[in-house]
Formats: sequence, C-alpha cells, structure tokens
Amino acid sequence: MIWLTITIALLLSLAALAFVLWPLFNAKVKPYHTENDELSELLVRKEGIMAAIKDLEFDHLVGKVSEEDYQRFDARLRRQAIVYMQQIEKIAPEATGLEDALEAEISRQRRTANGKTAAAPARVETPKVAVAAPTASSPRFCTTCGEPISSNHKFCANCGTPVASVPIASS
Repeated sequence: MIWLTITIALLLSLAALAFVLWPLFNAKVKPYHTENDELSELLVRKEGIMAAIKDLEFDHLVGKVSEEDYQRFDARLRRQAIVYMQQIEKIAPEATGLEDALEAEISRQRRTANGKTAAAPARVETPKVAVAAPTASSPRFCTTCGEPISSNHKFCANCGTPVASVPIASS
C-alpha cells in the first residue's frame, strides 16, 4: 500500500515539474514586446527626471538644500533631462507618423459610421489680451487651484504649490 502512495506522489511531482519547465523548453513561445519599448522607457525616465527637478526646487525653496548644492544638482538633472528629450525627439517622428495615421483612420470611421461626412469643428481663435503687471493692491491667485494668496505667502495655503515670485510693479 505504501508503494502505491509513493508512486502516485512521484507521478504528481513529475507532472508538476513538467508543467513548470515546459515553457522554458518550448521554442515556439516568443517573449512579449510592446510596440516601442525604447520610446516608452525614455518617456518614463524623462518623467522621473522632471519629478526629481521639481522635488529639488521644492526642497531648495523650503530650505532643505543649500544654494550651491541646488545649483550643482539642478544643472546635472537638467542635462539629463535634455539628453532624454533629444533621444525622444529622434524616436518620436516615427511615433507621430503612427498617431497621424491613427487619427485619420478614426475620422474616416466616424464619417462612415454616421453615413455622411461630418464637418470638422471650426477652431476658434482666442484674442490675445495684454496682462497688466500685478500691483501692490491687486490680489494674487494660485495658478494651480485658483485660491487667493496673500502677498507675504510663498506657498498656496490650499494646495501647497510654490508661488512664483513675481516682482510687484511700483507706480
């Protein structure tokens, strides 16, 4: 009776081992690749560098990083960001061509789905308005959340965004 139990356990173990090792020895299975691995990797790296620059600026504004360290790290991070952007620009024309073809196909599908040719919406040009420099009496607002900001605040009290130091014009 014990030999039957050992034989069944051995057969089950061999079946499990074969199931686990089969993909390693199967030559027909190909690894999965996305359409443009290099571009997506460069975009992720660029976003990481941009976030690091933003964090460094925040730490400098708060006073965690000295001026000389800030200048050194900022220069290094910006050089890295420029290199990534240049590499993306070399690859991106290929990707933009694909995006244009996709947009053309989408618009063609929309026209045929509607049964008629749909007119593209007209672009409305917004008039250019001259913005006056803020004065001492004009209120300031956060560019992120729109909340009013006191003139002595360096950060928005609502969302924490650093307030751009805009010089106040004297009249």
